[in-house]
Amino acid sequence: MKIFYDRRHLLHIPKKEMDNGKWVENADKPDRIEAIRESLERHFGFSFNEPRDYYSSYLYLVHDHDYVHWLKKRSEGVEPGEEYFPEVFGYDKVFDTGTPITRNSFFAALNAVSASLNAVDEILTGETIVYALCRPPGHHASSSQAGGYCYFNNAAIAARYFQKYTHGYVAILDLDFHHGNGTQEIFYADSTVLYVSLHGDPEKFYPWISGYDWEIGEEDGVGYNFNFPLPGETTGTDYLRTLEKALAEIENFDPDLLIVSLGFDTHKEDPVGHFSLEDKDYYLIGKALKDLDFSIVLIQEGGYNPDANMRASRNFFAGLL
Repeated sequence: MKIFYDRRHLLHIPKKEMDNGKWVENADKPDRIEAIRESLERHFGFSFNEPRDYYSSYLYLVHDHDYVHWLKKRSEGVEPGEEYFPEVFGYDKVFDTGTPITRNSFFAALNAVSASLNAVDEILTGETIVYALCRPPGHHASSSQAGGYCYFNNAAIAARYFQKYTHGYVAILDLDFHHGNGTQEIFYADSTVLYVSLHGDPEKFYPWISGYDWEIGEEDGVGYNFNFPLPGETTGTDYLRTLEKALAEIENFDPDLLIVSLGFDTHKEDPVGHFSLEDKDYYLIGKALKDLDFSIVLIQEGGYNPDANMRASRNFFAGLL
């Protein structure tokens, strides 16, 4: 398995976010990714490939010009060490108060996209499993807005990039605790990309605006969007039972590529998620993916407890490989 990792993510250090009317510490810290890297290096001896940079034109595979231009200019206009939060929703192209714009936001997000596209390139040249250990995450970013710590949708851009060369079919399996509202929005009317997500019930959990089981797609995309909302404190047993149903939909679709939006914020010790998965459950999740007969690109999303990330990633890859 090849892994792409860009150390420049260390320059992206959001400091705060607004939660329930109070300023709190932002959870998207560099050490959450560093913990995964250290765990995989120590326990599996993996080496980490530095991704080559991709030009920003690839962002327009899924994102609007006005949004990309706004984010770039806004990021360039922030003083070093400062953060910008939306003041007027609609004008400011961020849908929540938890995703600050910093001096490095644009280029950190572009670097995460580059890592994801490097992973797809490896699939195109014959690799079967490739991992983009990247940050910031992407699945909350819609075509025209940032949110949920996400600026560009890494998984969605990777899917379109793969299709650029193959005209193939792609399935995206989202295993982050939070529903990937951005990924759903981008492909909601598309029958060439199947989106399947297991996540906390949006009746109670972020992002609240999407992730319900009745959201099955529209127009050509009807029947190509499957949401599996689960209650808080869901255990590994119930999660794995639901994963079986999700994987059955993917196998019926029979994609040319499976992209996994991989979140470890489903762990019971995660400070942001609200499931009760234990270390051993990630081995079984990885094993379930191993049994699939598809090429797989893994793209890192959430997971905000470094210690839990270390154990979850170690078990997940033990099962997968």
